[in-house]
Amino acid sequence: MNKLVQNLFIWLLPFYPIWAWLCLTYTGKPIYYPLGAILIAITIYIIVFVNKKLPKYLQFFILFTLCHIFSIYVNDIFPKNANKLNYIFLLDDNVRACLFFFIIESTVFDESFFTKMKKRLLIIITLSLIVSIIQTKVPTFFFNLFADDELLYIGESRIFSIYSWLGLNSGGITFPILISILLSIYYSKKSVLPLVVLSGIVVSFLTRARYVMISMLIALSQLFFNTKVSIAKRSLFFGLLIFGVILIATIAQYVGYDLNEVINSRILEKGNDMGAAKTRILSYEVFMKVFPENPWIGVGPQTRSDVLALLGGEAIVIHIGYLCFLYFYGIIGCFFLFTAMLFLLKDAWTVGKRDGFWGVFYGLITFYLANLTLPYFNFSEMGIVIALIYLRYYNYQSTLEPDENHID
Repeated sequence: MNKLVQNLFIWLLPFYPIWAWLCLTYTGKPIYYPLGAILIAITIYIIVFVNKKLPKYLQFFILFTLCHIFSIYVNDIFPKNANKLNYIFLLDDNVRACLFFFIIESTVFDESFFTKMKKRLLIIITLSLIVSIIQTKVPTFFFNLFADDELLYIGESRIFSIYSWLGLNSGGITFPILISILLSIYYSKKSVLPLVVLSGIVVSFLTRARYVMISMLIALSQLFFNTKVSIAKRSLFFGLLIFGVILIATIAQYVGYDLNEVINSRILEKGNDMGAAKTRILSYEVFMKVFPENPWIGVGPQTRSDVLALLGGEAIVIHIGYLCFLYFYGIIGCFFLFTAMLFLLKDAWTVGKRDGFWGVFYGLITFYLANLTLPYFNFSEMGIVIALIYLRYYNYQSTLEPDENHID
């Protein structure tokens, strides 16, 4: 089973958007149906035949997921005519994340797995860069046209690269994490580092999403803070940043992409009366009004009509992730979720200090900070799952070392 899981993940995860495209295009069903069935089967096998102690982050995340399922059933939050069991076990993001994490923590990954993984991640970020550039000229190229009403984002010239087949926020969460991991692997490789840095800069800017740009800056910042990176390499990195800006300007001019409009409307918010900031302030005010009504167990993962009325069309959810989830799941549910997140971040910090691998830590920081501006705690995203595989590897390796090499 150990080898089977590694073979599954090495072919599935790096090319997750491609598999999602193939599945949805040729079967009309999202990839989560067959994937969910496979993950459930593997999980059952592990439960029956493998004696496994769960790390603290996963214990608390499972408790949160149980609260989530309870909330969905109690508040009857299911799509119309949906099979409830299929929806929970095959389509629910939190259940899928639990299955992924449980399998990861029950698997021993070998060196050959990571040799293949890093090469395939390079392929996928290169593909992300190429598709993003093409989409500046042809916005619907490799875009998930099954997204229906969400097509309005194309009208805003958003660039989703290859990730719209997983979700319209998937690229913004996954891509900075992938860049963060690759920077930790290739920080000393002059032949590869420029590709990783330039892909990160160009793809994140073309998304037109501020949280993605900020996430990328956080991921790239590890090159400045990593003590293993020499002054010469930091100078190279600074040069790549400048070259990246020039490259963006050159591409924009060549394809007729309005660079000034992106800077003015999306970054500086000129001409839109600071709409994004006002939405967050309004979200905070609405949260303070409605949260006291159901503070302990929340209202379930949906925005009720009274809250939509208070938001006044400015947003369809409370647009601050942490407050939105407090409204959804209350203090009890969020205690489990936020505690799981803290344990996960602590594990990533320990790996960074002990092993010098900071990719997971900076990647998680980008995810956590992104949820200050949008409610998207989807732990089943490709980038998060890959990050936890690296975290599992380094944590397992530390158990094979003498006790004096451990860091408490």
